[in-house]
Amino acid sequence: MKGNTPVKLDDLINEIDIQMDETFTYINTQTGEVITLSREEIRAAEDEEPIENYPEWQRESIEQAIKIIEDENETFLDFTLRNDYHEYELVEEFIGTLSEVEVQEELFGAIQGRGAFRRFKDGIREHDVENQWYKFKEKKLKELVIEWCESKNLRIEK
Repeated sequence: MKGNTPVKLDDLINEIDIQMDETFTYINTQTGEVITLSREEIRAAEDEEPIENYPEWQRESIEQAIKIIEDENETFLDFTLRNDYHEYELVEEFIGTLSEVEVQEELFGAIQGRGAFRRFKDGIREHDVENQWYKFKEKKLKELVIEWCESKNLRIEK
């Protein structure tokens, strides 16, 4: 089922970081290509309207969506991990790793309620732990992606 071309680890990590509610990500297991489609492009592929009815810039994505929908050989894997990745939980875990109790308490307070991520980002800058946060987050995303790829028998290029 899986092709010989590995998918690039950094491409997958970047996809998780930018995934939005209205986008879906797929991996072509034959080529290693990472494909991101909007909900609108997937709907257009399902509607079977003539592709000429869509703007030129959107046609290639709709053609990709058609290939994915009609994929009987399981060439494409759905890599939409929004249900597996919760940045808020990652933030909590990171705060728990900090050595200074005062900083932990302040950051835990900052992530309560609306505007939590903005206050967290301000807090990590203020306490000079921003680089630690990004290294921690990258490490955790790598672990998530590697584990996911292994579960799908998908080769990755590091």
